[in-house]
Amino acid sequence: MRIYTFFHAHHRGDLPHLKTATTNGFGHCLCVIPTTAGLGHSCDYIHLRAGDCYPVTVAGHPEWWACLQGGLRVLDGDAERAVLACGDIHTPEVHQAVELQAVVDSVLVRAIPQAGEAGHCNAGAAEFIAIDAGEAEWAQHLHARGLVWGVCHRGVLNLQWRGGASGGEVQSTYLQPGMAFAPEPDDDYCIDAMLSGAGLLCCMQPAPAPAPVPVPSDAYAPQGERQAA
Repeated sequence: MRIYTFFHAHHRGDLPHLKTATTNGFGHCLCVIPTTAGLGHSCDYIHLRAGDCYPVTVAGHPEWWACLQGGLRVLDGDAERAVLACGDIHTPEVHQAVELQAVVDSVLVRAIPQAGEAGHCNAGAAEFIAIDAGEAEWAQHLHARGLVWGVCHRGVLNLQWRGGASGGEVQSTYLQPGMAFAPEPDDDYCIDAMLSGAGLLCCMQPAPAPAPVPVPSDAYAPQGERQAA
């Protein structure tokens, strides 16, 4: 099990100040899940104060953004592409330069795919879920859905796990807003909400592409050339 927090990102030095279009505004960009994690993408947390603007250019591979707090406008010049409130997910167009404008103090998660050895890029699929106290089997549900990582954005969650690296010993931690976890393939884990209404932003493995339908070899042959039945 791997745990990621704002605190660790700060001590790695991944806390640059972002100059914005406002006179005195500054944003913070935290690389909470780095490319070295081997998940196929990195995960940035972007903190913007009300009125701040943050220019973003989407490269040639699809990524996704999720609003964890506040509200943001996605602007393309004077055109408004989208409005994101807390709990909204946006998939921007590739090869497009836009500007994020914070309507109120806001936090945005940005998943940026990284090219793999075969040139494949994967930022996963984002989904917000709410967990109530006493609900069982959430870990099994997340595992079945192909959870890559999850980040607490509301309430407090108790995460317990046991894996090969821990030698069979049960370990636990409390996830507060801003803390993320990424289970290892051999981890056996459970997750419980300390209070009802806890929120988790999940990055799931994308659904596999449908297999192509086989076409008979003579399907497109001229009628006179098809073999007789």
